[in-house]
Amino acid sequence: MSRGLVERYHNAWTNGDFHTARGCLADDLDFKGSIDTFHSADALMAPLRMFQSMLRQTTLIKAVFEEDRAALLYDCDTVTPAGVIRTAEFFTTAGGKISEIRLVFDATELRKLMPPTPPG
Repeated sequence: MSRGLVERYHNAWTNGDFHTARGCLADDLDFKGSIDTFHSADALMAPLRMFQSMLRQTTLIKAVFEEDRAALLYDCDTVTPAGVIRTAEFFTTAGGKISEIRLVFDATELRKLMPPTPPG
């Protein structure tokens, strides 16, 4: 069950098809990444679009699928000074949608590109 769904999501967002990517996600998606946390699929979409616009390409290294879980290991080749970012993404699926994503990567160089957070 998870394989087709996760592959469809990954291929969609990495190729700029955000309508298909959003359709793969549960409305109440639980997303935790190395930089951000989101509690809905809609909240994830703008940052995902922004990140995808920085990509030259992604290269899938390894994929592991179980009934309701999946893991992808891939390289994101970016146009930023961060260059190639090795990324691990872990998924949980339920009811035909991706319900949880854990995204792990070294965010050091990307954080340097982000505007400073105002004190507060």
